[in-house]
Amino acid sequence: MSKPKIQPRRETVLSEPSAPLAQDAPSTFSHEAIQLRAYQIYESRNRTDNRPDEDWAQAQTELMELVGGK
Repeated sequence: MSKPKIQPRRETVLSEPSAPLAQDAPSTFSHEAIQLRAYQIYESRNRTDNRPDEDWAQAQTELMELVGGK
C-alpha cells in the first residue's frame, strides 16, 4: 500500500485594497452611483418606457455636471 501524496498548501495572497474611484478623478463615479441615478431617472417616468441605456447615459451626464465636467 502506497502513501498518498500530500499537496502543499497554497498561501492566499491578499492584494492591497484599491482606492475608491472617486479619488482617482473628481469626475469618476462608481458603478453603483450611476446605477442608482439611472434607476431614479427610470422611477421619475413612473417606471414606464424602459430605456436603460439612455437612463445610464443621462445619469453619467448629470453626475459629471455636478462636479463641473462636460
